[in-house]
Amino acid sequence: MYNNKTKTIKTKTIKTKTIKTKTMKTKTMKTKTMKTKTMKTMKTMKTMKILAYMFIAGLFTACSSGDDDDTPTPIVPTSYSGEITEDVTWTSDNIYTLDGRVMVTNGATLTIEAGTVIRGAEGIGADASCLIIARGAKIMANGTASNPIVFTSVADNSTNGTSGFGSGLSSADQGLWGGVLILGNADISAESNPLQIEGIPVSETNGLYGGGSSSNNNDNSGVFKYVQIRHGGAEIGEGNEINGLTLGGVGSATDIHHVEIIANLDDGLECFGGSVDVSNVLVWGQGDDAFDVDQSYSGTIDNFLGILIDGDQGLEIDGWEGAMQADFTLSNGTIIGAAGEKNNCGKFKSNASGSVSNMLFTNMKNGATLTVDAGATGVSFSNISFDAGYNQTLVDDLGSTVWNDNNSGTGGANLSNFDGWTVSHYSNAY
Repeated sequence: MYNNKTKTIKTKTIKTKTIKTKTMKTKTMKTKTMKTKTMKTMKTMKTMKILAYMFIAGLFTACSSGDDDDTPTPIVPTSYSGEITEDVTWTSDNIYTLDGRVMVTNGATLTIEAGTVIRGAEGIGADASCLIIARGAKIMANGTASNPIVFTSVADNSTNGTSGFGSGLSSADQGLWGGVLILGNADISAESNPLQIEGIPVSETNGLYGGGSSSNNNDNSGVFKYVQIRHGGAEIGEGNEINGLTLGGVGSATDIHHVEIIANLDDGLECFGGSVDVSNVLVWGQGDDAFDVDQSYSGTIDNFLGILIDGDQGLEIDGWEGAMQADFTLSNGTIIGAAGEKNNCGKFKSNASGSVSNMLFTNMKNGATLTVDAGATGVSFSNISFDAGYNQTLVDDLGSTVWNDNNSGTGGANLSNFDGWTVSHYSNAY
């Protein structure tokens, strides 16, 4: 009996062990199977995620590529003709071409970055290239001393404002395109107001200047600073050329300074009425007059330099027309003469009215004259000087002595204001 119990117990123990062993194996197998399935599931999900990411990325790439293919890159226009009626900016990373008359109208603003080069196509007659800023529109030409804005001919391949002329051109190459005209609503003394500007066909309605009954002497045509204008003055008709820089009825709120005008076939700078002040302006090698004032210009031209080659007058000051009379101011100017048939100091015509102070005429040819018409009784002079060796006694047409030159050869413009940023300085023109 005892042995039987013992045997039973052993048998139970064996069975128990067998059951436990089976249970453990079963659990282990199940666990292993579950782990295997989990790993496979995770791996599958990871793969699916990667594929999904790749698919989405592919979609984005395809969309992007499709956009590039379907939408061409915008082309920045660099050649202009006709009217500019909306605000536009010309940037220094492009070179722009004026193909015929380009007119900023409709109150639009043309902004030009420092260092920008604008080249005028040659054109013929009335189709000569030029830039017109019409009444009510603006130009914001913001050049700097290190990066002046350059207006020149297509024949000039120079891209640097101060590095000199391009393609073998020189200060004697004139009339290769038109010029720059800024027109405003300020007062002018003329028989008709507004009036068509010189050098532009009468058929062009955007060529009017002067405000008429709505004149505004505080009119604002923008900013024009550190700008070079080269090789302009194309002939529109016989005896009708475009000035390098024409200011017609431009108001006093306009900011114009540091302007160089080289090799213009007609006048360098001409002011038709208006009240704008201009300072630090240089004219070199013009075909007619260096500085011309008309129609009761009432602003100030300060610190100016004219370098003559084969021009007419250093100064040509016309009188008022019509009923309106206003006085100009010319201060701190130098005219450097040259040998040649013309190249006179200046002429003040009948009805001219204003003041001239601190003027120096130097290197003038023998016999060069500075004359005052009998009717120019409204002009006053102070500190007018000629360089040593050239004596000038100015007598008006009525026989009255206007001044006796002291032959001091002093005064005049501060030439250092033209150093560094002008081609004239680079070329040792003064």
